[in-house]
Amino acid sequence: MDQVNEILAAIGQAGKNPDGSYTRISFSPSYFQAVEIVRNKMEELGMQVNQDVAGNIHGVLPGSDPKAKSIIMGSHLDTVPSGGLYDGAYGVAGALEVVRRLKESGVQLRHPIEIYGFNAEESNPVGGTFGSRAITGLVDPHQPGLEEALQSYGRTVQEIMDCQRDFNDAKCYLELHIEQGDHLDDIGVQIGVVRGIVGIVRYKITAIGHSNHAGTTQMKNRRDAMVAMARLIAQADQRCREIDDTLVLTVGTIQCWPDSENVIPGKVECSFEMRHMDAEKTDAMIQAIEEITKTIDTVTFQIEKQIDKGSVRCDKHIMQLIDQAAEEVGASREVMPSGAGHDANPMAHRLPMGMIFVPSKDGLSHCGEEWTAPEDLTRGADVLYRTVQKLDQED
Repeated sequence: MDQVNEILAAIGQAGKNPDGSYTRISFSPSYFQAVEIVRNKMEELGMQVNQDVAGNIHGVLPGSDPKAKSIIMGSHLDTVPSGGLYDGAYGVAGALEVVRRLKESGVQLRHPIEIYGFNAEESNPVGGTFGSRAITGLVDPHQPGLEEALQSYGRTVQEIMDCQRDFNDAKCYLELHIEQGDHLDDIGVQIGVVRGIVGIVRYKITAIGHSNHAGTTQMKNRRDAMVAMARLIAQADQRCREIDDTLVLTVGTIQCWPDSENVIPGKVECSFEMRHMDAEKTDAMIQAIEEITKTIDTVTFQIEKQIDKGSVRCDKHIMQLIDQAAEEVGASREVMPSGAGHDANPMAHRLPMGMIFVPSKDGLSHCGEEWTAPEDLTRGADVLYRTVQKLDQED
């Protein structure tokens, strides 16, 4: 009998809030409570378990062929503040369910099975996808603020750099995840065969005008940075919709100076984040933003790139196996990109990678209302299990 829902509920004992949401911030006591829950489950399943200083929990189930490379599965155990039960933890629960089924059926695969429960995938002081970047060697030791943030966790930069592992003994990486968007739920499709994870490009844009008295300065003479930024945001939003219907633009933060009710804002700073699978679309978006700023002559604009995480593509062969597995369980499926970042991104820099999505009710995620139907969770675990079996039949 499927137990992925029970495993997920067990992980959910860590960090549950009175309102039903979950808070397991990276390196927090509630995060490490979840790690211990997963550790106990791995040990019950006969896995060899270890934990690194980055906070990742790692289990290994040996295969029958000492020359066969590992099939790695995983996701993250941390959450955003007041997040949901399913984001990340479902991928770990699904991987554990695969091992449980193998043990229950008395089957030993030729390939070793590895499971990671990653730390710090969500936004945090040391940077998102931190745990998976640590093992893949993608942490920049010179990242601003990294040393100080790690010191607050009782860690050092060198300790994190030492977490990097050799992937020569690994075959591939699989991640099962809720979609976190509304596409599958909207179209009534049961499985998403992910074709890649979108690139994330983020800019800090500053409008510099002139602060002045709010009561005595005539409208025609104002150099209002807030109004100029509002014009830029509205026009950029419209231009984004024209460039491509899968390109997204988010202005998520705003700061105003001097931030007083009776003073015309002289300086406004915002974050502009854009996501797409193809860099040419995000390049077109920032070019459009630059063109718009030239039409707003009441202020000057400064544009500074903050983050540029390139897109990664899923392995085509693994995508085919996922599609076949979904067909075998009678599931409808759709090939689609992931609009959210995942631990699969760093892992894809080292290994062939595949991702499986299940629907998110109403597209809700990063909130307590996040929900996926139990039968969808079971179906996703079924697809993951069959995909692993297919991979095991190969060299």
